[in-house]
Amino acid sequence: MNRRLVAASAAGALLVAAHAAAAVDWKNPRSVVAAALEISPVIRELKARAAAAGAHLKLAGALPNPTLSAGIENQPIDLSRDRTFTIYKIGASQLFIRGEKRALIREQAENDVHRFEAEEDTVRAEVQLDVLLAYDEAAGAQSEINANEEIARLAGTITNAARIRYETGTGPQLDLIQARMEEDYVTREMIEQRGRRDAGLARLRAFLNLPEDEVIPPFTLSHTGGHRQRPRVTADFTTRATFILEAEAVSAAKEIQLAKLERKPDLLLDASYGFRPSQKDFFSVMAHIELPIRRARLIEPRIEEATARRDAANARVEILRQQLRAELGAAIEKQEAVGREISVHAERLVPDAKLGFESALTSYQNGKTSLEPVLSSWRTYRRMNVDYYALLRTQLMAEDQVQALIYGARRSKPLSNMATGE
Repeated sequence: MNRRLVAASAAGALLVAAHAAAAVDWKNPRSVVAAALEISPVIRELKARAAAAGAHLKLAGALPNPTLSAGIENQPIDLSRDRTFTIYKIGASQLFIRGEKRALIREQAENDVHRFEAEEDTVRAEVQLDVLLAYDEAAGAQSEINANEEIARLAGTITNAARIRYETGTGPQLDLIQARMEEDYVTREMIEQRGRRDAGLARLRAFLNLPEDEVIPPFTLSHTGGHRQRPRVTADFTTRATFILEAEAVSAAKEIQLAKLERKPDLLLDASYGFRPSQKDFFSVMAHIELPIRRARLIEPRIEEATARRDAANARVEILRQQLRAELGAAIEKQEAVGREISVHAERLVPDAKLGFESALTSYQNGKTSLEPVLSSWRTYRRMNVDYYALLRTQLMAEDQVQALIYGARRSKPLSNMATGE
């Protein structure tokens, strides 16, 4: 039976993975991210924890059930009936928790729900960043491979020109050897790029829970040329990551308030009805409260602990905010600097390098120059082409990091003013 269950589970997982692979548009990175988020076990875990917090919220601050009691008092040990002494009783007791304490408990549970929601958003941003970085790595390597295929074709043209000049006696054999070596160098470079592409694809297979032999169609980098509005990086810059720490500070602040309310004990009300068979019926109503006489040992340390936890959480918020500002500022500057480099590459360097190579190759084919200017201009053109896609990959990775850092930065109700415990 267990084997059948395992086999059915494995088959179900394979079917889900196959469906995910078929539904993914590999030329659209957002489609790949959506598929990875759909099957991410980390997201499922956080959803379950958020559901548990939501269920806990339903009972937070509720009064406990009343207690029913019934029995006999003063029954003689020989089980004889003493109608003047034996008491038959029934009663009920109820603990009444102060309304302000119940409200605080519910607010604390609501804060936990919001914290789990923010944590899910943060993890989503992290998964998205990991997937996009792997995608950009694979797409960038494939783009460099495609560029080098054109470079290899041009290297073949140089080799043919050198062979013609060697066979006609107008060029040395050294030119043919050098041309072939440059062609082999491009082949070696493409092998390294295929390795980087396959490494990125392996990571994508893991994120999408695909089998290792799953064939992923080739995809390349796409550059829209648009620029997003630069986000504001201020001292109070907040993301979902800082929201989680702020929620911890709020929780500690609620603990402070709850500890202070322990100075006002809750009320336990006990009511009972009893009778003796030979006498009148009677009833009792008793109220019980805890005497906070050990406040210095039971309440004040709890307040001090919660205060220290709140202060530590607020300090961690500031530390994380500084780190996020530094990382985001660096990523934005890098993205914009690389964008300017890409513009120079696309508008000037690549066209000029291609024109220089074509001019040098024509002069060599006509016997007006040696092979060295041809190889030099060809190397420049190759480097400009490959560097362009390397820069584009770097820009997209920086953009992915920026979007991950500012993911979920907006929220309707800030918590900074709430985490004071006042």
